[in-house]
Amino acid sequence: MEFTGERIIPGGVNDDLLNEHLCRYWFARLLVEDKVVLDVGSGVGYGSKILAEQASSVFAVDVSEEAVRYAGERYAGENIELVVGDCHKLPLASDSVDVVVSFELIEHLQGQQTHLLEVSRVLKPDGLTVISTPNRIFYSQESNQVNPFHTHEFDFQEFLEFLKSVFSSVQIYFQNHVAGLIIGNPGLCKEVTTCLQEASGDLEATSNFLVAVCTHGHNHQPRLGNFCLLPGGGNLLRERQLDIRRLEEEVAKLDRALTRLQSEYEERTGWALQLNRQVKSRDQSLIRLRNEFEDRSRRTEELSRRLEARERAIGKLQAEFEDRSCWAAELSRRLQARDKALGGLQAEFEDRSRRAEELSRQVEARDKALGELQAEFENRSRWAEELSRRLEASDRALGKLQAEFKERSRWAEQLSRRLQARDRALGRLRSEFEERSHWAENLSRQVEARDRALGELQSEFEDRTEWALRLDAELQRSDAELQLARWKLEAVSNSRLFKLARLLGWKLKV
Repeated sequence: MEFTGERIIPGGVNDDLLNEHLCRYWFARLLVEDKVVLDVGSGVGYGSKILAEQASSVFAVDVSEEAVRYAGERYAGENIELVVGDCHKLPLASDSVDVVVSFELIEHLQGQQTHLLEVSRVLKPDGLTVISTPNRIFYSQESNQVNPFHTHEFDFQEFLEFLKSVFSSVQIYFQNHVAGLIIGNPGLCKEVTTCLQEASGDLEATSNFLVAVCTHGHNHQPRLGNFCLLPGGGNLLRERQLDIRRLEEEVAKLDRALTRLQSEYEERTGWALQLNRQVKSRDQSLIRLRNEFEDRSRRTEELSRRLEARERAIGKLQAEFEDRSCWAAELSRRLQARDKALGGLQAEFEDRSRRAEELSRQVEARDKALGELQAEFENRSRWAEELSRRLEASDRALGKLQAEFKERSRWAEQLSRRLQARDRALGRLRSEFEERSHWAENLSRQVEARDRALGELQSEFEDRTEWALRLDAELQRSDAELQLARWKLEAVSNSRLFKLARLLGWKLKV
């Protein structure tokens, strides 16, 4: 079973925390001899085991099945009955127990008044209730701690009024950690004689815990003396030195972890700044590409408009060329007919040239007319060839424009796909940058928390060091006083008066 902070597990917590709980059970052990006891909120059962050494029987009740099972494995006893039950509805008959023990339970409950009434119900009329709770002023306000398992904590006056709402007689005792010195040998004698100095300060506000003994009548209230638990460790100074050494090691570990986190934080910060620069560079490239794309789009639209105008001009030229071609074909047919007629006339002229000169004048006239016709035909042929060359040049220019338009279209599509890919990559970079930024902020908060914890540890370490130095000074003063007393005793023992008294048989107290 693991310690979660809700229930104390011996061996799973430090000695100071365990001794706080053991002290309360040893205090209650003084009140339970040969009695029927209810240990409500018994946890893992170590306290029930202490009570069972004096009580006739102990009912150990806890709401956790795991805790009750753990108690059965490690702290079972013949006079201990382990029960899984709700402290708001105790599984016991009314007026059935002599003593109810409820330690560090009330602050965990939602129905605190209901629990107190249930305790009163199962308690005999002359029975006792021993109940404890942490002092809110010390536990939460001064130490600035919050226990997530506590629903409501009490100060002295609230706790007293709360208990008096059910019990007519309430006596509250104060539980504190105190620094003590012990002289003795447990191997020779178990009894302890104590000297309790008067407390300085307001115990109601400064006490760590409040322990109340409640009854239904003042005549049933037991008369108890002050109780002090001396843990088995005993040597408080050595334990504090070990604690200081352990704290120093933890501080060193925290320093190393802090240095590592600082280095990692600086590395991640540099990486984040580099990413930021890359994102800015990508943004500039994206803007440049967008401007270039818009420029190319405008040029493409302009070329498209010019191409449409050329196509309309080519259409007009083609229609005119077809008209002129038809006209040239008609002329060609007429010229072919004329050629045929001319051929016939020329043959006839050659045949008759020798026969008639008058026909020569006619032939000359015809030749002149034929020359004019031939010149006109040559002019029209050159014009038709020029039109053909211009048409071929237009076709070639149109082909180039179409090829360039297709190439520009493919280039524009490639640019569009590259821009889309850049947009997706930019989105991923922004998402990753935001995630890394959140991570860096979380690291910063963790580092601040570690800094605060380190400051608190440093302050506590300085307090513990000052306290240890003060203890060392007190020990040195005590050693000096003891040595001085020994010297005085030796001086008195060696004095002539003391020797004379011993010779005379006098009894002297030194």
